[in-house]
Amino acid sequence: MSVLYFEDNELDDMYHAINDLQICFHPIYAPEGKFTVKSTFELQAYDKDVTIIADKNLVSPICEIAKNGTLIDKYRLQKAALFVTWTKYLNARLTCGIGLLENDTAGLSTATGEENRLQFLHALDNIPAMIWKDIAFGYRDAVPDAFLYKGAVYNHHDFILDDNLLFLSNEAAIVKIVEFIRTPYMQSIDKFIGFMNWYTDHLDISESIMVYAAMVFANIPNVSPPKKAQSKSFDEVQKGVKNQAWDITYITTWSMLYYNETQGACNMFATDDTTQKIIIVNVIPTGQCANAIDAIFTTKAQRKKLKELADTKLGAARIRPFSEMKEDKKVSAVKVLLDYEYEVLRKMCVDN
Repeated sequence: MSVLYFEDNELDDMYHAINDLQICFHPIYAPEGKFTVKSTFELQAYDKDVTIIADKNLVSPICEIAKNGTLIDKYRLQKAALFVTWTKYLNARLTCGIGLLENDTAGLSTATGEENRLQFLHALDNIPAMIWKDIAFGYRDAVPDAFLYKGAVYNHHDFILDDNLLFLSNEAAIVKIVEFIRTPYMQSIDKFIGFMNWYTDHLDISESIMVYAAMVFANIPNVSPPKKAQSKSFDEVQKGVKNQAWDITYITTWSMLYYNETQGACNMFATDDTTQKIIIVNVIPTGQCANAIDAIFTTKAQRKKLKELADTKLGAARIRPFSEMKEDKKVSAVKVLLDYEYEVLRKMCVDN
């Protein structure tokens, strides 16, 4: 089942394809989503414990293939199969991680997290590696019926994320970003400074949020604001906020894992979302976040405002919220903040 072999130029072709897609990231082995032969050899040769955390936009097609054998979109089919083949070539442990939680908490999918978990595991454990490779290279366009997932979930439990401090903090930050997006007649630098003053006062800060805010306010190409950010429907705006909060939470969760890696471990993140990719390449390696923000706001007046922000809110001047608070108290404080900001946003929608 797990045997994987390549003929002629197939291995070189896979390298080129996976690098063109920029689908897997790691600060050392693939900081821009591109692997070298050397970095791949290091991952394979030293018996590293390689884990790849996949985002929902990669997990979902894998689950669908496990259940139905193929996808209507043949390019998406080959891309998903290439990704699975690559993980098997690295002998990596592929996990859908917190993607299971997103199904049950966002309410945007007809499948439960438990259904996806079983489909995902079946795809990796029961569909032969060579079938994934054959689909990736276009030799076949479906998984044979004999290898499809035939199970069903009769008694499942919903995954719940009501009290996750990281997700709630990211959600509150995205709400505030949307408020500034909807505020007319403000320069991009002033939106960023205004957001950062609020952010540093109320929440533990994440480089991913900082870079995302700067890029969205400055309308950087290919960086998408939260979906329906300008809608008159509060419900639609809120769905977009939660969706974007999830995207950021994938990255911030992964960043904590790779930051605390032991010598024998390697934690990668895989995504097919363009905005996520741009965020990632602008927050790794260490120090890249500041460089990215400096590259966005380049005028003398903008740099002066950035320096004032740094001098008064960051570094040695940083006064962290939640000082000496226990986790449950932090969660409660962020929930209060989130409720307040949602009310501000709701009024913006009504007044629009």
